[in-house]
Amino acid sequence: MTTFQTLLALVVFIFALSVIVQAVQEVIKSLANTKANTMAQMVVKFMGTHLTLAQVQGALEKRGLDITALENFNKDDFRSLLDGIEFLDPQLQGIVANADATLDQKKDNIAASYDAARASFQQAYTAKNKIFAVAISLVIVFALNANLIMLYEELATDQVMAQALVTKATVQVNSGQSGNGICTKSLTDCYADSRKTITDTLVQYPPLVRDAAYRTDFHDHPVSAPVGLILMALLVSLGAPFWNDILKGLTGVNNALNSGGKQSS
Repeated sequence: MTTFQTLLALVVFIFALSVIVQAVQEVIKSLANTKANTMAQMVVKFMGTHLTLAQVQGALEKRGLDITALENFNKDDFRSLLDGIEFLDPQLQGIVANADATLDQKKDNIAASYDAARASFQQAYTAKNKIFAVAISLVIVFALNANLIMLYEELATDQVMAQALVTKATVQVNSGQSGNGICTKSLTDCYADSRKTITDTLVQYPPLVRDAAYRTDFHDHPVSAPVGLILMALLVSLGAPFWNDILKGLTGVNNALNSGGKQSS
């Protein structure tokens, strides 16, 4: 039971760090405009000379949308968008094998290729997000010296703190953090919200901040110190939603064990 509670308390720490990473990631996404840039690259790559980025953006603007709206467009939505674009004859050459194909048939062919383009966008955007998450996790974990091995050892020897974290777990899993990692507010508001999230989390979990122990850790534990940091960063990069689900499951198990123990006694 003690080992289980120690692991549960450690998961609370990992979840807290993942919330910090998500807060930082939201600001970086807003600054870099990664979704819009990735979607624009998709249009240029897959549509080529048959459909220009400017034409797509113009058609979207007429509907009061930006290019990120394409993420939620299916093939039929995109086909409807094409009706608002004026094509030049050279753009439509070579789209279909039949030289006598009508304009509508050529637009249908363009729309058919959109599904493949959107799938490529999802893969590229997911890959970029993963790279961002790992990089940010490494920076934050190393900056705080939030060493997985050292934190586990500290929790194992300080069961009072471990039990306090377990008690907080139920509250943590129901805390309202962004589930998709996307801030829809202005950049100023995103920054303010993220800064508050980071500050509140570090205040709530001061044992995460172990930067003062850097010299001692690496001197006394030259192997486990860097290994613990890298392992923590990799786990944190899995994301707050993932660890939120893990916490829910472990908290349920812990409650069941506690209830069973009370009943049997």
